[in-house]
Amino acid sequence: MLLLSAVIAAVVLAFSAAAIAWNAHSLSSQLERRIDNLLAVAQTGLSTAVWQLDHASVGDLLDAILVDNAVILARVSAGAEVMAERIRPVDDGRKTPLSSTLTRTTPITRHGEAIGSFTLVVSSAPLRRDILVNAGSTLALGLILILIITQATGHFTRKRLLIPLQKLEQSAEAIAEGNLDTPVEMAPACELRNLSRAFDDMREAMRHLIKDLQVANSRLTDHRTHLESMVAERTEELERNNASLNAALAELDNARLAAETANLAKSRFLSGMSHEIRTPMNAILGMADILRESPLTQDQANYVEIIRNAGENLLHILDDLIDLARIEAGDLTLERTAFSLAETVDKACAAVDSKAADKSLEFTCTLAPDMPDRLTGDPARLGQVLASLLDNAVKFTDSGDVRLEVARAPSRDGGIVAQFSVSDTGPGIPADKLASIFDAFTQANNTTTRRHGGTGLGLAISKRLIHMMDGRIWAESSPGRGSAFHFTVPFSAPQAVANPRTGPDRTSRDAPPARGGLDLPAASILMFEDSRYNAFVIRTYLNDTPWRLTVAENARQGLDLFRSGGFDLVLMDVRMPDMDGCEATRAIRQWENEHGLSRTPVVALTAHAHDDDAGRCLEAGMDHYLAKPVRKSALIEIVLRLIRPRETTADSTEAQAPGKQTC
Repeated sequence: MLLLSAVIAAVVLAFSAAAIAWNAHSLSSQLERRIDNLLAVAQTGLSTAVWQLDHASVGDLLDAILVDNAVILARVSAGAEVMAERIRPVDDGRKTPLSSTLTRTTPITRHGEAIGSFTLVVSSAPLRRDILVNAGSTLALGLILILIITQATGHFTRKRLLIPLQKLEQSAEAIAEGNLDTPVEMAPACELRNLSRAFDDMREAMRHLIKDLQVANSRLTDHRTHLESMVAERTEELERNNASLNAALAELDNARLAAETANLAKSRFLSGMSHEIRTPMNAILGMADILRESPLTQDQANYVEIIRNAGENLLHILDDLIDLARIEAGDLTLERTAFSLAETVDKACAAVDSKAADKSLEFTCTLAPDMPDRLTGDPARLGQVLASLLDNAVKFTDSGDVRLEVARAPSRDGGIVAQFSVSDTGPGIPADKLASIFDAFTQANNTTTRRHGGTGLGLAISKRLIHMMDGRIWAESSPGRGSAFHFTVPFSAPQAVANPRTGPDRTSRDAPPARGGLDLPAASILMFEDSRYNAFVIRTYLNDTPWRLTVAENARQGLDLFRSGGFDLVLMDVRMPDMDGCEATRAIRQWENEHGLSRTPVVALTAHAHDDDAGRCLEAGMDHYLAKPVRKSALIEIVLRLIRPRETTADSTEAQAPGKQTC
């Protein structure tokens, strides 16, 4: 009732306020029109009198204007002279406040020339008084109306709604207590009468239901004994089935444990094989690179090139096997970082450019002008797919051309979708083989492996990587007319410049840096390496540089050497027998923090090629990550990148504070 009264009062007061506002606006408009009429009359009647300087006529007109009770002052001026002025006297001697007056001035013209002015001051006090009187009467009527409506509504609500609902509530409480013979009084209102009738029908239905339940209960009692015997029989049968099910679950659990153990063993085997193969391959490829740079006969150069190509192929096969195993185990994750599409495509093309040139193939890479360059995605995996498709195209094409085209594909949501197409003029693929070429260890022709090498994993890995990037890949080919591989990948525009994670790039070229005229600063390098062969390769790499290399055969010896000071950079083998490289790096960072020393760059050298290995190295405090086999060009490039800032900082410090000694 209080809420209803409040709503009624709010509605009536809102209408009253609207009526008061309308009346105030109407009275104000009337006053404005009266003032405008007086100004118009004065301007018309005073023109001739002011021109002729007829003071008597001007005074008579002002007296006539002063008849209006709202006018308290009327003045006519001719230039700076006041010709006539009339002021209404005030009975009580009090002056009208300026805030209660309206002043209007209009020019008096004759033949378009201003000859004077007419000033009119009107009191708004009567207007305010009328507005207040009207507001008071309106509010009084509103309050009376609120009282009448509230009382009438309350009386009607109590009589027609509240009292019948209370009686219905009492009947409901009695029925809820189990007294189904309690009559339900019918309400006078139509809707409540229907509710009361429905409630009474429900009471009668409940009475009949209880009788039916009593009959059913007697019947259920008769069936109970029979059911108990049946339940006992079923229980024995379920126990037998449960025993069989438990045995099957135990076998399934054992099979699951065996599968998990096998999967763990496979992961450990792949990790161990990666390390065990990459460690000697580091020495083999490193020595092959060193021999290639030394004076050799033509036959010797051919032998070294064969060794180097065989090692590269072996590493490629190893990488494919590890990638396929990680994808099947769900361990491979994609990065989302800002990158340059043109740079990624250029790296992929550069990786096969020399192979195409050796076969005298026309090799072109085209990037559509409407394709954005800055994108967000995984450039390493995209480059891996492009390099695999381009390498296949060059490998299977003996003459003609190989083309890479990158264009923007239509997108339903308006995003950025890139379509990559790699086409060649090779032998082509039969139609019945197109559906199976993306399966692992599958090639279109059984003689392909013998002629061109490979394991048949490149397309399978590419397909799974494209699907992980929410893309699609397909092939078009006909025998004798070449093949075309297409795939689409959705990208997004980069929101901010991201810091790419340092690490190995499988799509980059390994071209030795031109050191002709290159100014290499002197530096002292400490290397943690338990393999004498790998240490010998790195030492050979640095023979023609001014960098002094000190090798520690284990982590303990390396930490003692580092604490003695004097090293500008550390090359850290991640896998060592007594202490791994991550633990040794943490010990180095702790030593630097405890003694207030500047941070010494640490570069990880590891035979593991997983991306999560790079993450572990960086989290341990290392500054860069190089996967074995380590190339001479990559090593020199990263050493220069890390020691040059330190050299610049040291030179700047010496220039600013000469004679100051630092640790």
